[in-house]
Amino acid sequence: MYYLKVGGPLMWILFGLSIISMGIILERGVFFFRREKKLSEDFKSNIIMAVSSDNMEKAIEICLNEKNTVGETVKSFLIRCNKNGDFHHFDQLVKEIGMEEISPLEKRLHILGIIGYIAPMIGLLGTVTGMIDAFRNLSTFGAGDPSLVADGISKALLTTAAGLSIAIPAIVVYNLLNKKIEEIEEDIDKITTNIINIIRKN
Repeated sequence: MYYLKVGGPLMWILFGLSIISMGIILERGVFFFRREKKLSEDFKSNIIMAVSSDNMEKAIEICLNEKNTVGETVKSFLIRCNKNGDFHHFDQLVKEIGMEEISPLEKRLHILGIIGYIAPMIGLLGTVTGMIDAFRNLSTFGAGDPSLVADGISKALLTTAAGLSIAIPAIVVYNLLNKKIEEIEEDIDKITTNIINIIRKN
């Protein structure tokens, strides 16, 4: 409460951003932990083997054992694709299903990115305004009491420290989760491309 009081109104804004950021980090962490189990090492080879043998039921069963977005996406593709249909629609179907499955992973991540970007800016704004007040006191009361200016400057720097403390974990988590999503999209693309090529050859 002391820091919120001396930091001024902008500290309350930063405090609110920290609550939102922490809530999103915890929620996304739990969501990814529950939904994105590690992809089995032999998942790709087992799927390719099943599709090559024209055993779609077996391929779908393999997908059901995977508790992650890759398994769900491949399963949906195998169920919805028509082997006797137009192959040109396969790529579009993969994109459509992929967007449906990836969308929940990206939920609220943009808010985390925004907080990571604006928190240091708000902190810097608080420092600048605090420095203005500190130098105004210097011009009003003179340099007879250096502690007066030093105290004002130290209080002004609180907002920058708070902004960086909020932004650093937000940016780290934002980038880590986005990297994870990119890896999932890459796995989906590799596996579905192999499946489509096998179906075309058959």
